[in-house]
Amino acid sequence: MSGLRESQKAGRRRQILKAARRHFMERGYEAATMEAIAETAEVSAVTVFNHYGTKGGVLLALVGESDSILIGKINEILADPPPSPLEAALRFSQVICRHALEYLHKPVWRHVIATAVIEGNSEFGRGYAALDRELVGLLGRLLDGLKDRGVLPQNYPCATAASVLYNLHNARFIEFMSDDEMSLEVFDDLVRQDIAYAMRDSAKP
Repeated sequence: MSGLRESQKAGRRRQILKAARRHFMERGYEAATMEAIAETAEVSAVTVFNHYGTKGGVLLALVGESDSILIGKINEILADPPPSPLEAALRFSQVICRHALEYLHKPVWRHVIATAVIEGNSEFGRGYAALDRELVGLLGRLLDGLKDRGVLPQNYPCATAASVLYNLHNARFIEFMSDDEMSLEVFDDLVRQDIAYAMRDSAKP
């Protein structure tokens, strides 16, 4: 019986998040209401509040829902990385950014970024932060793989570099999502410059 209840609970969560994504994309985050999301999901507003607490909680949970898809895309890079460390790190950043845009519009992402700070101590805020840590770990694995192939020096600090490169990516990601005029091509060029500078001493002797 408990298994059935958990299955029903998971089903309701999927309904709510599907409805929330529709409202956020069509109406914008500010115009979307918990009541409208509940109506579309065919559940009560109380149910939505019980599951997510706030509209910000719904938004962060929605981002978290796409984590497995993003991780799958990142794992494809790890399985067959570009031979150049710069191109590998750039590809990592590109996949994250393009996945984000496939899932939500720029204006909604601005609310995601703000909500991740405001509700950082909530269950869903911690989940958002956990994804960042997982992505840093995956980027570290990507660099480790390049080191194993002899592309990076054996003394190259992959974990530290992954943290720095991911923070640079995040800074550009925020800049990109904050500017409706910035194109993906400009984003890529800026990230490439950042990575090239950060990895300027990484050439294998």
